Amino acid sequence: ALQDQAMALETERRRNVELRRIEAALRRLAEGEFGYCLGCGEVIETKRLELDPTAPQCVDCAAG
Repeated sequence: ALQDQAMALETERRRNVELRRIEAALRRLAEGEFGYCLGCGEVIETKRLELDPTAPQCVDCAAG
């Protein structure tokens, strides 16, 4: 029962994180800043955004 509860809490936490990422991406879209890295300001590669449209950083900044 404790393991099931822990799994349910983790699932809920992950959902909340994903929801926040989606909301942030929608804000960037509305502000005309979608697709630009929050770290360096450069354009985020199209392939990266195709894989994860909520990515807030380019590959270099995300790795750094």
